[in-house]
Amino acid sequence: MKYCRHKKTGEVFAFAADGSDDECIGKELVPMSAAEVFDHLNPALLPPTIEQIEALRLRAYADPLIGSDRYFSEASREALLGNTEASEAAKQRGLDRFAEIQRAFPWPYVKDAA
Repeated sequence: MKYCRHKKTGEVFAFAADGSDDECIGKELVPMSAAEVFDHLNPALLPPTIEQIEALRLRAYADPLIGSDRYFSEASREALLGNTEASEAAKQRGLDRFAEIQRAFPWPYVKDAA
């Protein structure tokens, strides 16, 4: 493909590499360098928002196999059954997994407004 950028708007257009579309390339379009094409096709990823991170954390907490919520449910069940030792152990596993999930999905760095 041949890539061209509009001089004023910056809009990118792609044309056939074999030259069959060359008559469609207007004077307002300029060819893009290989680096510009690469950057256009591989844009930098934006850091996730706080809302996206929170959604990732909530899904991870609730995962039935590896989430932290399953341990808290187990702790509650064991407490209701009077198994204090098992309840405390499950609660600690839940707290440990909860912390792991938070480390896996950290809040984005926000610069001070000072």
